[in-house]
Amino acid sequence: LKNAIRTFIVARATRISRNQVNEHNSMLVNASRFTRIQGQLRNEIHIFLNNIIASIRVNGALDKKTSLSDPVIKDLYETWKHEYGHLEVGWDDIKGSLLEAYAATSVIEINSNSSGKLDYSENEKKGLNVIAVGGFALSRGLTLESLSISYILRNSMMYDTLMQMGRWFGYRPGYEDLCRIWMPEDAQGW
Repeated sequence: LKNAIRTFIVARATRISRNQVNEHNSMLVNASRFTRIQGQLRNEIHIFLNNIIASIRVNGALDKKTSLSDPVIKDLYETWKHEYGHLEVGWDDIKGSLLEAYAATSVIEINSNSSGKLDYSENEKKGLNVIAVGGFALSRGLTLESLSISYILRNSMMYDTLMQMGRWFGYRPGYEDLCRIWMPEDAQGW
């Protein structure tokens, strides 16, 4: 999950470097059908993101060698290198966009007990950047605009349920090369 979150931040930084600054960016986290676990997961993701932003603020603007001595920045660099290092956007561009990539990101719990809501239309001018954590509400009927990263632990042998949980199709031009899916091996076969 941590790698998926880092990938989301790096993908957003890549889109900023491509002048897709005011576009929506979404990540789906569908790990449990239990709302209590979804709330705990949302809190842990928020803490993890706060650690990332602290490192970006302190060490993100330093030269490459010095900034990579920070383990958080190094993890972001390794994520970029592994997932997107073959693309046209170099590390210096990514590093320069990390603060902006993180700054607009919110973590929202989407379920019957949460007050979180995804209102893409209210954020049309500057784009909504969100990590949506949920279960059943994310499994059916909810559209995540500009979904680039999916993290799915829930299992289902039904292919239509898997497709609905992941919303893996319909990527828009301009970021289709950034889309990634994390899921258990069993579910990949299903």
